[in-house]
Amino acid sequence: MAKRFRFRLETLLRVRQLREREAKRKVAAQQAEIARVDQLNAQTLREISVQQAALVDAQRPGYVDATLLTRGRAWIMHLRGVIMQRQARREVLVRELEKLQDELRVARTQSRIIEKLRERRREAYEREQSVRAQAEADELAQQLHTFAAAAPGAASCPASIAGQSADGR
Repeated sequence: MAKRFRFRLETLLRVRQLREREAKRKVAAQQAEIARVDQLNAQTLREISVQQAALVDAQRPGYVDATLLTRGRAWIMHLRGVIMQRQARREVLVRELEKLQDELRVARTQSRIIEKLRERRREAYEREQSVRAQAEADELAQQLHTFAAAAPGAASCPASIAGQSADGR
């Protein structure tokens, strides 16, 4: 029975695949954080729109409350400042994401290299096994041919190979 294919660098391949998965996880987490910041900014922009509409409504009646307008504008300025801080944070996150994506590309390349090596070695192993099987089949055929040629009357009677005489006994 033929030996099973064994790739000696299987442990290294598993380590590299683990690194690749970890890099993918980090990239996904960074992308999720960027999406969260974008979502918070969108919510804050909606809040600014609501506050601006409230200020416009507060100015319509004949009486204008200056304190209310001042507070509303201050709140809107605060929200815009928060958005600017988040934008700065987002830029940092995007730069970190680019680094993580580079690390993922490197990890993916390293694992692909070992995977390709394993594939080539498996193909070579299978070719070798095929050659061995063919050699064994050729050897068996040669032995049968030699046996048939050595036995008297064997050439005219193929049943004699199976151990039977020409008359069926």
